[in-house]
Amino acid sequence: MVESVPGMKVLIMDKETTGIVSLVYSQSQILQKEVYLFERIDAEGRELMAHLKAICFLRPTAENVQALCRELRKPKYGEYHLFFSNIMPSHFLEELAEADEHEVVQQVQEFYADFYALNPGLFSLNIETFIGLETPQLREVIERTSDGLASVLLAFKRKPVIRCARNSEIGQRVAQDITKRMTQEKSLFDFRRTETAPLLIILDRRNDPVSPLLHQWTYQAMVHELLGIQNNRVDLSRAPGVRKELKEVVLTTEQDPFYKSNIYSNFGELGVNIKHLVDEFQTKTKSNQNIQSIADMKRFVEEYPEFRKLSGNVSKHVAVMSELSRLVDHRNLLNVSETEQELACRQDHSGAVKRVKAMLEQTQPELDPHDILKAVLLYTLRYENTSGNKVDDYIEKMFSIGFDQEHIGLISAIRMYAGASVRLGDLFENKSFIKMARSTITRGLKGVDNIYTEHSPMIRNILQQVLEGSLPEDDYPFVSGAPSRERPQEIFVFVMGGATYEEALAVHQLAGETNARILLGASTIHNSGSFIDELLRVRRAATGSTGSSRRRAGSGA
Repeated sequence: MVESVPGMKVLIMDKETTGIVSLVYSQSQILQKEVYLFERIDAEGRELMAHLKAICFLRPTAENVQALCRELRKPKYGEYHLFFSNIMPSHFLEELAEADEHEVVQQVQEFYADFYALNPGLFSLNIETFIGLETPQLREVIERTSDGLASVLLAFKRKPVIRCARNSEIGQRVAQDITKRMTQEKSLFDFRRTETAPLLIILDRRNDPVSPLLHQWTYQAMVHELLGIQNNRVDLSRAPGVRKELKEVVLTTEQDPFYKSNIYSNFGELGVNIKHLVDEFQTKTKSNQNIQSIADMKRFVEEYPEFRKLSGNVSKHVAVMSELSRLVDHRNLLNVSETEQELACRQDHSGAVKRVKAMLEQTQPELDPHDILKAVLLYTLRYENTSGNKVDDYIEKMFSIGFDQEHIGLISAIRMYAGASVRLGDLFENKSFIKMARSTITRGLKGVDNIYTEHSPMIRNILQQVLEGSLPEDDYPFVSGAPSRERPQEIFVFVMGGATYEEALAVHQLAGETNARILLGASTIHNSGSFIDELLRVRRAATGSTGSSRRRAGSGA
């Protein structure tokens, strides 16, 4: 796109395409391609610079087309090269042609990139929610989802068969919309057929509400859970003693080799790998300082300016790791995570009662109310239909230790959103003796890396069934195409309501084990905080109440 236009250029984008581009190119990389200015299409008061060529990369929306028409009637640059991130409707092209009175438009192309590429094998559409939207807003969000999926399929040159979770009403609407687009834009989707048709399968977050509630122990997932990742940017401003230049850092697989090779490394491996990285640079700076701990690494980076100059990347990862370590200790997350894994992976009601009760009563060290809330929600999901469950007792205890009504209301909200009567499948593998036995035997044979990572998200089981040809058609019917004896080896899986980095890891591992090509996408990427925000929206939609979703779960937070 940028390389195809020689000479000095200005890159004009909208709010979304700015984020899309920033995920795959750094500003310095774009500058190397003779782009000397970055502008937003909605910016006011831009100067006349006729010596520059304008490259416009925009979503094909009515708002952007109107802004572009105003631009073309009073052009500020010598040439305009128009690239749209998705299919450009013909009536928009007619509007642009009429507006181009000065004949400055040199080309118009569709450049299919209407999605946020987060990792190799993972993309998001940055759609915060589907919950509680009025009909016009919901229609817009469904259209944006269909736009993003259509763009992915066109970028990969694939026309898939489509399956969708039976209980996902919005997913079904998106699946039907994609089917309609593939028919209407038949020439665009006329790709060379493969032996086995690729599959687009649309899942729903409600069918696995457990995964977003669990603490994570691999690098990328852990950073998102404890610090938050937004378009590859991480806010470290709350970390004690962090240097000014490290208050916001960028973690990207495209430009950071260490991050790329360690996004799926667990916490223990990560500490060792960062130490090796620091040792390597320490050798280069001819330092013999002995480094034995994360604190030593942090001190070394801060005390050697010449080291800082050589190793901004190392400084960044040491700062991130230091803050992760602090939060693990401060929030007692090893014990918290062990309880979460027990609740997610073991059918042991008496043991679960003891663990959750201990969390509710623990004062030293004091637990974060957010972690207590997650444990109660996990208990509710697993034991909601168990005779003699202690949910009411826990609600009473939560009131007594300072939880507000809104967050206590999430116990009923999670049943409404993703309770046993709503979900598809056997989330906890405890609906039949055979499944329970198989789960126990598998766990015993394969073992577990450690007690903190035993949970396997439901998406892995679903994809395994797809690859085996055993996924129930009643639960995941075909919306486009028909059943085939051939098992798909190329799968596009999209999670309505958001995916997690734990699920991205599971998909990555399954693809490696089976040699299948699997691309995971989602409306958003959740951590436990954003998922609890979603449950708050569920509660408010049900009760008609409003309020800030960023309030903490208890008075002690």
